[in-house]
Amino acid sequence: MRTDEPGREIGRLAACYWEFLLERDPMLRLRQGLPVETLPGASADEAEERARFAAGVLERLRALDGAEPAGADADTAAFVEALAEQEVRARSCYWLTPAATPYRLFPLSLYGDAVLGAFRFTERGDGERYVGLVRELAGVVGTIGDKVVGQAARGFRIQAPALAGARTTVAGLRDSLARRVEVEDGRLDRLGPVVRGRVREGVGRLVERELVPAFDRLLAVLDDPSYLRAAPEAVGWARYEGGEEAYREFVRIHTADDVVPERLHEVGLVHCRELAERMRAVRAVLGFRGTEGEFHDRLRAEPRLHAGTPEEVEARYRHHLDRLAPLLPRWFAALPAAPYGLARLDPALEAGMTFGYYEQPTATDPVGRYRYNGSDLAQRSLLGAASLIYHELAPGHHFHLARQAENEALPELRREVAPFDAFNEGWAEYAAGLGWEMGLYDGPWDAYGRLAQERFTAQRLVVDTGLNLGTMTLDQARAFMWAHSTESDGQIASDLLRYSTDLPGQALTYRAGYLEFDELRARTAARQGRDFDVRAFHDVLLGGGGLPFPALRRRVVRELFRE
Repeated sequence: MRTDEPGREIGRLAACYWEFLLERDPMLRLRQGLPVETLPGASADEAEERARFAAGVLERLRALDGAEPAGADADTAAFVEALAEQEVRARSCYWLTPAATPYRLFPLSLYGDAVLGAFRFTERGDGERYVGLVRELAGVVGTIGDKVVGQAARGFRIQAPALAGARTTVAGLRDSLARRVEVEDGRLDRLGPVVRGRVREGVGRLVERELVPAFDRLLAVLDDPSYLRAAPEAVGWARYEGGEEAYREFVRIHTADDVVPERLHEVGLVHCRELAERMRAVRAVLGFRGTEGEFHDRLRAEPRLHAGTPEEVEARYRHHLDRLAPLLPRWFAALPAAPYGLARLDPALEAGMTFGYYEQPTATDPVGRYRYNGSDLAQRSLLGAASLIYHELAPGHHFHLARQAENEALPELRREVAPFDAFNEGWAEYAAGLGWEMGLYDGPWDAYGRLAQERFTAQRLVVDTGLNLGTMTLDQARAFMWAHSTESDGQIASDLLRYSTDLPGQALTYRAGYLEFDELRARTAARQGRDFDVRAFHDVLLGGGGLPFPALRRRVVRELFRE
């Protein structure tokens, strides 16, 4: 094999994988300014197709006969290999992966907002394409229903404590999407009157005959007495046949590393104890002499930590972003070109989601946004508002994802796809932690909020692993989380169900990823001594885009030590 051939083959594989995903992923197409023609569903056939493609990619990588790629090609090879391995692992867990729980249903809201809600009617054929997408949406809901039925036949049902939330989310999406896909007259102005009539009639017919009935069929399954009777009362994946091994696969998928859940559990216990002591010290600064529980009772009633309206929530986040902006050049050599902002979450999703999510810039909407949860404000503390917004926007998710998308030195696959949760969430937590150095947590309330957020992510290492390995009951996990969190009862209940019935293993990535970045920085600084430059270090981390951690470690050594 010629010296440059491994790099060429890796480039071809990355391009091939990119084309495969671009053909199927509507969010990727939107970010590229391409028309969306289809929406991916939850069928076994689609999962098999993705896994079969990924297995072929792995075979081609192994056919490189031990030839070692160099430089950025090594990063790309590691990225492609880890991405393909994730897909193969996901297929092996298909029947043990829920489809109708709140976070799993989240793509439906994205399709309603980003695909259909933002659809532009500029040409005659756009009307027909829009009607086709509404039909596709109904089909996606149908595949979710089919999977839920297939899972029940194989002994997997949504656990009883999560059924009410799942049903509420399904019903809310049914109602909101039925309204969302209807087209207001103003959006059809560029189409002729005949075409406008066909679009409205076609959409209305599809909503009535396909979309709403697909949701109703799914609700009927969840409401079926036989389903309810057989739904497990205990939560966690160890309760299912084959569930413990599936959970270990989920942990590997989310961390893109061979992490042992039991080790994370122990680390979480240690960090919870250490952070509790630091929080005690801040309470002393605030002049509070009572117990932590008594202090947290005060927090829940503290007026300064609660907003009366969603607009007040947004103003609080904006205040913290304004404090950050002038400090950024001291820690970052390059900033993303895309601006960032704030917007409220779809109210239909708010009941089932603890917080909100970061929304990447697209070709039609080039602003990165944090969509915040504006519901149940009396129970939603803003104690950690500073830490949260530094995680979600700057210098967190937006600095990673927007800058990655703008980096033309990377293959398109690596610019646009972010499959490694531990890198994604770990960077965001590490970035929020920079607020200590920047002086952004100089006030005791913001300091306490940041420490509370760190302990919140640390306790996830304990309860996610404990619940899903079967070593903790839901009551035990609730008691542990109550003792190591400032969250309300409602938020604790929502988060525990997220770990044990919806996204097992994903919540581990926040603290586990943060620790990897923190340790990588400590090792680099110790080795470089007085030559350590935090701006250069961050440039190496973000300049290569998201990577599995073994590849990131190699990248830091290669770029900073020229080895």
